Amino acid sequence: MALRARQQLESATGPALPLPCRAPQDRTDLRDKGANPDFEFRMRLVIKRLSLLLALAFSVSANAAPGVAHAPAPAAAKLPGAAPAEVVSVEGITEYRLPNGLRVLLAPDAAQPVATVNMTYLVGSRHENYGETGMAHLLEHLLFKGTPALPGNTIAQELTRRGMQFNGTTAFDRTNYYESFTASEENLDWALKMEADRMVNSFIAREALDSEMTVVRNEMERAENNPAGMLMQQMRSAAYRWHNYGKAPIGARSDVEHVAIGNLQEFYRRYYQPDNAVLVVAGKFDVAATLARIGQYFGAIPRPTRALPVQYTVEPPQEGAREVTLRRVGDSQLVAVQYHIAPGAHPDTVALQLLADILTDGSGGRLYKALVESGKASWQSGSVSGMKDPGSVLFAAGLSKTQDLEAARQVLVAQVEGFAARPVTQVELDRARTRLLNSYERLLENPSGYAIALSEAIAKGDWRLLLVAHQQAERVTLADLQRVAQNYLRASNCTLGRFIPIDMPGDAPAETLARATMPAAPDVAALVAAYQGKPSKAAVAAFDPSPDNIEAHTLRGKLANGMQFALLPKPSRGQTVNGTLILRMGDVNSLQGQDAVGSLTAAMLMRGTARLERQQIADRLSALKAVVSVQGDAEAVTVRFEARRDTLADTLALLRDILREPSLPAAEFETLRANAIAGIESGLGQPEAIASNVLGRHGNPYPLGDPRYVGTPQEDIAALRQVQLSDLRAFHTRFYGASHGQAALVGDFDREAAQAQLATLFGDWQAQAPYARIERPFVPLAPAHLIRETPDKANAIYLAALPVALTSDAPEYPALVIANRVFGASALKSRLADRLRQRDGISYSVGSFVQVGALDTNGRFGMQALYAPQNLDKLKRGVEEELSRLAAAGITPQELAQAKSGLLQQGMLARTSDSTLAGTLASQLFLGRTMRFVTQYEQGIATASVEQVNAAIRKHLDPARVVHVYAGDFSVTAVQDAGATIKTMKAIRTIKADGPANEAVAAP
Repeated sequence: MALRARQQLESATGPALPLPCRAPQDRTDLRDKGANPDFEFRMRLVIKRLSLLLALAFSVSANAAPGVAHAPAPAAAKLPGAAPAEVVSVEGITEYRLPNGLRVLLAPDAAQPVATVNMTYLVGSRHENYGETGMAHLLEHLLFKGTPALPGNTIAQELTRRGMQFNGTTAFDRTNYYESFTASEENLDWALKMEADRMVNSFIAREALDSEMTVVRNEMERAENNPAGMLMQQMRSAAYRWHNYGKAPIGARSDVEHVAIGNLQEFYRRYYQPDNAVLVVAGKFDVAATLARIGQYFGAIPRPTRALPVQYTVEPPQEGAREVTLRRVGDSQLVAVQYHIAPGAHPDTVALQLLADILTDGSGGRLYKALVESGKASWQSGSVSGMKDPGSVLFAAGLSKTQDLEAARQVLVAQVEGFAARPVTQVELDRARTRLLNSYERLLENPSGYAIALSEAIAKGDWRLLLVAHQQAERVTLADLQRVAQNYLRASNCTLGRFIPIDMPGDAPAETLARATMPAAPDVAALVAAYQGKPSKAAVAAFDPSPDNIEAHTLRGKLANGMQFALLPKPSRGQTVNGTLILRMGDVNSLQGQDAVGSLTAAMLMRGTARLERQQIADRLSALKAVVSVQGDAEAVTVRFEARRDTLADTLALLRDILREPSLPAAEFETLRANAIAGIESGLGQPEAIASNVLGRHGNPYPLGDPRYVGTPQEDIAALRQVQLSDLRAFHTRFYGASHGQAALVGDFDREAAQAQLATLFGDWQAQAPYARIERPFVPLAPAHLIRETPDKANAIYLAALPVALTSDAPEYPALVIANRVFGASALKSRLADRLRQRDGISYSVGSFVQVGALDTNGRFGMQALYAPQNLDKLKRGVEEELSRLAAAGITPQELAQAKSGLLQQGMLARTSDSTLAGTLASQLFLGRTMRFVTQYEQGIATASVEQVNAAIRKHLDPARVVHVYAGDFSVTAVQDAGATIKTMKAIRTIKADGPANEAVAAP
């Protein structure tokens, strides 16, 4: 049910860092859909998201075309390089500089066999002139289009073949590109050589730009689907009258569509130069050898003779409140306030981050209590955008259609601007400071994370600002917070925004003098020069993440009640320990009609215990430097956590109380249920939510109430409204227990002590109701083309599924994974991406997946793509032709080799994450597997032949059996070119259906 998408993750996390803090709509972002999902989870533990204001994430994969690059420069490897000179070393990070001006940061850490290369260019949308909006973002796309030395799709192919996690993002002040990969001399050498090459030799060609243009349009259309994001941008535009921060990095559509290729080439030559870039290498690597490579590849690039333009526009202080109202088709309301703040390097930014946490913390923040707990809003959030020049802080609240928008506005403003009447208390400061400092520590223990986060500090003036901010957070006083709150959070400095939903397009009707003091940016050089840094942490011994080595160091066993455990002690940076704990409950009969009850029960666990209230749980976790997330439904509850060696025992004891003795307070229950309903309602008009529900229900053989049934949004809402608090208490008493559970620990801990404590905390816990795994046998689906209209949405979504009768231990499973990798699993280089993004240019987010059960044969091969509704015919033709070509001709030997390399390196990379490894070990306990299964799977990948892969394709991927779902605004006006298709599709009967909810295994 939709509740899972909104409420299954109840996390106690640290607040956002003041340097990477940036509202998601402030940047554009390309992401490899094949990346390790745990990487994203770990980053979310460090950088708190802005509630429902979703980031604009998109993948880039492009064919290069011959064109004009920089003035001809010899290949770097053919010129004598220059050795980098050391400048400064602080807290294990050392800065070097090349004669051409390139700054280099090296942060060696051998604890995990992973390395990250992050290249930051000091150019963003702030540097664009009139008529040039979106230019920095366009260049980000085109830097994947190849160079003379890496022509065509070579960059995409190599990133994919090497299994690298990668991304490129454009923000107001900077653009960055990074690659994280299995540490090896060869991988690092290629990444450094590639970054040096594309710095000065990228094809910036008319042909490449034309092929990417419709993709960028598609991205713009997707952004327009999100009313919250559109409101935030309109508020920013109203707040900034003169400065470029008022313009979105993605640019104006007219500027992007009419950009002159000569102007784009000039922009590239001006800003993509070594004296305007900072290279970061972090993780496991040889320092001397890496410096030599950097000198060879980057040192040969000449220092430019041009002078960079001076950016001198200063936004004057706002002299009165401004308001923006947006009316569009939607299912929920939104009210937000935004205030100008100091430049990101200014100490006030850290104080503002603490104030934002005091207001928005989900356990006891002022806005949470005044808006959410009181029932005036469904959710609240805040974000500090600290930038090179004066930035902004934003606070928002989301409401259902039935909640009072004006009442919520009054409360929002009163709380944000009310610190004079209600000063910050020492307790509030201490809590916020502890959360912030803990989040810093977690970031600095993750080399890949801080290598990327350094881009934000670099953009503000110096990489050491990330470390200086940590020190500033330690020293902030109550007087600092009061001064900052009363200076910036005032009515004359506020821009107010409202989103008022309407039912259909065209329904909308015709429609204090004191100013904030805006300090100048501090002298960054003087600020960081005085910072001496903390002592560097001791080096951590390397750990081999091969399946055989993991198996050799893992202890498995059972507690007295039958609970299974897996313990893997290993060195870890910061003496961290990651754990996964799973409780399984009920059977197909006892769980009839319990879906909503079980989901709400799981979501309530973190909201109070017999001894601690919600705020006290959050405070306890902060004191322990621990992070806990709980997600679950009626069938299982999964707890993921991170602690330290010296806090593991207390963290496990707290988890025992959370799981065994939840207080399930009435006030929290009412808030949670209202929020869950509002979350479902907010998706009623969204193409993604509608298409997903339609596909999930197609072919559903189960009756309403069965745990395998997929309900309509209306059914889910009705089920939530029927639940009573007493139902949750009864469910917990009857179904919760550890006898059929699994626990796994990975990291720096004492194995004997942990085993003994698990036995004490959970070894006597039995559930009253018997447990039996609910089977999900193969369900054939009738092929179909299903369409759903979503009025007033500029972007449409395509989802598809093909039933696959397969389990993950089947001999042909590795072959099918390879086929999927070639077809669409790698977003930067795959057949679907080549067709729909590079050739047709209609989708920036496209891919495929294989999801099969470990125990049941109810698997799926699936596809997805975003596109403009008027491109429906092109989308249908492209998908059908590529899938038919795959089924008829299979894959090539070259594709096989690239897929094998990428899959095996990604597998190794995933196992370097202790959090991922803990989840894998816990799942294996339930499935009766060990790491030898992973070895066998990877052997299946490594030894698969073209014939085996093509045989698996012929057996499982029949294009005639696919279920296609299209959701978007397919009105006559919007799709003039697709009228015949729409008329045909509207005649198709919609079949209610269900999909697999299995122990899913995309790859071991």
